[in-house]
Amino acid sequence: GRVRDLARFAAGGRHDEQLVVEAAAAVVAVLVVSRHQTVAVSANVFVNPPGLIDASNSPTVVRDPHRPDSLVVVRRVDRPRFSAGLDWSNDGGAHWNHTALPLPAGDDRPYAPDAAFAPDGTLYVTYVNLEGAGNTPANLWVAKSTDDGASLSAPVRATGRLAFQPRLAVGGTGAVYLTWMQASEVGLLKLGPGPHPVVLARSTDGGQTFSAPSQVSDPGRPRVGAASPVVDRQGNVLVLYEDFKGDVRDFENLEGPPWDQPFALVLSRSTDGGRSFPAGTEVDAGLLATHRFLVFLPEYPSLAVGTRGRLYVAWSDGRNGDEDVFLRRSDDDGRTWSGPIRVNNDRLHDGTDQSLPRVAVGDNGQVSLVFLDRRRDPTNVMSDAELATSSDGGRSYRNIRVSSASFGSGVGPVTGPPFPVDFGSRLGLVAGHGAVVAAWTDSRLGTAATGRQDVVAATVRLPPPTRGLARWPTALVLLALGVASLAGWVLTAHEAT
Repeated sequence: GRVRDLARFAAGGRHDEQLVVEAAAAVVAVLVVSRHQTVAVSANVFVNPPGLIDASNSPTVVRDPHRPDSLVVVRRVDRPRFSAGLDWSNDGGAHWNHTALPLPAGDDRPYAPDAAFAPDGTLYVTYVNLEGAGNTPANLWVAKSTDDGASLSAPVRATGRLAFQPRLAVGGTGAVYLTWMQASEVGLLKLGPGPHPVVLARSTDGGQTFSAPSQVSDPGRPRVGAASPVVDRQGNVLVLYEDFKGDVRDFENLEGPPWDQPFALVLSRSTDGGRSFPAGTEVDAGLLATHRFLVFLPEYPSLAVGTRGRLYVAWSDGRNGDEDVFLRRSDDDGRTWSGPIRVNNDRLHDGTDQSLPRVAVGDNGQVSLVFLDRRRDPTNVMSDAELATSSDGGRSYRNIRVSSASFGSGVGPVTGPPFPVDFGSRLGLVAGHGAVVAAWTDSRLGTAATGRQDVVAATVRLPPPTRGLARWPTALVLLALGVASLAGWVLTAHEAT
């Protein structure tokens, strides 16, 4: 309405100096809105117990739905021997305690854990135990806790040998879903002749028993893995996995550079509680590898369900020459997807890598991702933990440094040529209550000699997402300045006549 008054005034209407005052006030108001879009990053806190040569990585972080300050982290341990850990905090991540993962007598070395809370606040934790000298899974277990990880029940065996890459999700009814890659034969750093499908088992009795596994991955995709399950608001079970296509080099541990043909991300959707999965939909078919990987421990893409049922998928690949983080979104249950959006906002083709994204959506619809970021080192060695946030449904992102110190990407366990230093398979992120809690692999206290890696966490307080025009404060500043300038010019011209 005031803009219409200005138009009438410019056309010779009433003389109203208040318009100039209001235009100036608009400028001030917009500047205040813009100024207060601040982000508060907490101190970085070491989560796991210290160890001079210990290597903890691949965190998952989850929050009790009834007690926002109760957090749980599970992590993989690769040195000094293969193992796993659970850490819990009841003060929002300021201090951490530790609980051993239980195994039956005679079994040792829990490994590759994942965790999720049920709607009633029960914590479920899954992990394998290892056999032999390496990291070959002997059994897949599920334990649970009713005190936010301070103690765990005796574990229940969900399946037997060669269950690699276990992941866990809990639905709104309390049903528990496990996914893994079921190998049929393994060799030295390789898989034997297939099949090696992604499968899912479910429990509808609080984790006391589990169904026989159902195949998730399409039969025509022989090289798959890195699966992650979620449950949407309608109770459908969604599983995102990676199709490595023709990559015999990594699956059979052959010599050579990274596979140069694209991989694909595939989403499978079950509408009958995980009993069956129709053919999956390819979310993106242009993933280009930048390095070799150990087939048992691939890097995971990430899948999240938004407040209105929108799906978000995040991953990293080298289609731009160096590795970047990308996101696609879907508004129709994963049938169709937006184009890939580059999340990291460093200069395109700058020669630095961004990797291991984890996406989460807050209860206010804000989309956040945490990832490892080397943009601050032109030699592409030193990393930071970076947070990207979006208030427009994942279309654009603000990037915020979360780690208080950079750390070397060359510090950690080494399998040997041709594999790079293992920095883990994923990062952790949980969103809600106006903040996110991020957990990442960090080597700032390690050296190439010690290989020490720690899990470090931080809480990031985010401003609430704005609505309407205030979502674009910079554009509004320019608009308000233009209005004020126009009002002043018109007033001066009117007085001169």
